Amino acid sequence: MSEYSTIRYEISGTVCTITLNRPEKFNAINREMAGELLDVFTRVRNEDEVAVVVLSGEGKGFCAGGDLTVFPSLVEHTESLNWLAHQGYGISKAIELCEKVVIAKVHGHCLAGGFELALMCDLVYAKESAKFGFTEINMGLLPGWGGTVRIARAMPILRARELIYSGRKNYLAREIYEMGFLTAWFKDEEFEKRFDEVVSNIASKKTIALRMGKEVMGRSLECGSLDAAMALERNAIQWLVYAPDIQVLMDGFRQAPEALTETQKVSNQAADGS
Repeated sequence: MSEYSTIRYEISGTVCTITLNRPEKFNAINREMAGELLDVFTRVRNEDEVAVVVLSGEGKGFCAGGDLTVFPSLVEHTESLNWLAHQGYGISKAIELCEKVVIAKVHGHCLAGGFELALMCDLVYAKESAKFGFTEINMGLLPGWGGTVRIARAMPILRARELIYSGRKNYLAREIYEMGFLTAWFKDEEFEKRFDEVVSNIASKKTIALRMGKEVMGRSLECGSLDAAMALERNAIQWLVYAPDIQVLMDGFRQAPEALTETQKVSNQAADGS
């Protein structure tokens, strides 16, 4: 797709911004948006210059969840399974495999499927006034795009259970942070400035190192032991060390060992605050 009707796709330098763009529906996810999200996160994987993807919502909120227009089609058994296994699972895998640091930028409501989208991201920052919740249990259901299992891995289990069981939709960012979720929250009047600082800092890092960091941390959770995870880490670091530009730096150290000594001195000074 070169054009999208329910999202916006913009690249500026090393940052790509994907904006959910159905403000009149509080960015609720319909089938068209689900298809476009699947496409766009597959597409951004091939944008070599992009290091960071910001996922945000247009208008008054991040995302209010699934669009109710989808629900009539879910009475058909296969369509219901496809919504969960193709759209929901497909989007989560596309975000995981896009190889960029994906940052959720949350304001307003972040509910149900919108909360699940945030959970798929690598980092989540929110305005103080943002409101979170899983409301599916109020209809006798559970989150179906990974929310039930991801929230249990993203915060202490006793608190995760409260989010799922209560059906509340008014947890404020500060509450959610204190429960163990969110990377950080900022006061509303400071949010844009503080968020931009975070994005600028991360986007300034080497794209390939961010990519490898995301992969190692994600895959290490699937390893059967700490030793296996450590082996994964070692292999990644060795691969990074032999990248051409890093080897140029290493050649400088080989030719001028005193440069390495000076680098260590600066590092030590930074560590002791001098």
